[in-house]
Amino acid sequence: MNIGLIGIVGDEYKVDLWGTLEKVAALGYRGIEGCEFLLEGDVSENLKRFHGLGLQPLTVSASLQDLVEDLDGIRHKAASIRSPKVSMWWAPCKTRQELDDVSQVLNKAGQVLIQDGVKLCYHNHDQEFRNTFRGAAAMDILADQTDPDSVFFELDIAWIAIGGADPVTILERFAGRVPCIHIKDVIEAPTREPKWTAVGTGAVPIEQAMRKALELGIEWGVVEQDRLRHLTGLETATVSILNLKERGLVR
Repeated sequence: MNIGLIGIVGDEYKVDLWGTLEKVAALGYRGIEGCEFLLEGDVSENLKRFHGLGLQPLTVSASLQDLVEDLDGIRHKAASIRSPKVSMWWAPCKTRQELDDVSQVLNKAGQVLIQDGVKLCYHNHDQEFRNTFRGAAAMDILADQTDPDSVFFELDIAWIAIGGADPVTILERFAGRVPCIHIKDVIEAPTREPKWTAVGTGAVPIEQAMRKALELGIEWGVVEQDRLRHLTGLETATVSILNLKERGLVR
């Protein structure tokens, strides 16, 4: 499995973007999510330099509103940096009507993006597992109501565990619709108040989930930590990938 990175080193980016990317690549990270910085200045030269470090752009971020009001703009961003995915990081799901509305947006946008060769991915939090409607979890409803050929899921294994579900079971259930997973950890799960920690130092079943992801042929795992605690961003990124290497999950 290839390992990417999102967030975590944002403060380091502000001080030395390309120097930080070089350090991240040297650790073994092979892709970056949230790399819209490549759109600033000469995009072609930025991509050349980025690829020269052995890094790939992994996704373009989009809100629900973006997908409704600025889909052409999102398509342009994805094409400009040759991103294989567009990821929507959050959507409301407190009511069945909200789920129906979100599903409709995802289907419409996904069908347009897939024609560009780009996969639209929905990223979960805990709410999709805590919120149920007549016994069905919001996440299952979203899956049932969206087109499996054009709407995909970027499953976050920590938020799945925080929401009280089993990441391995969810990965199996969504097999074939998950091009990427988010790998992160918390001190205790399930919980209402997550205390984030470096990957491999908490309660999320990281190894079991990643081995299932490997078995299912999922290509990318992206390391993330929603909030830093005692370590700097670069220290957190370092500990996380070294723990994955120590378990034989990353070459």
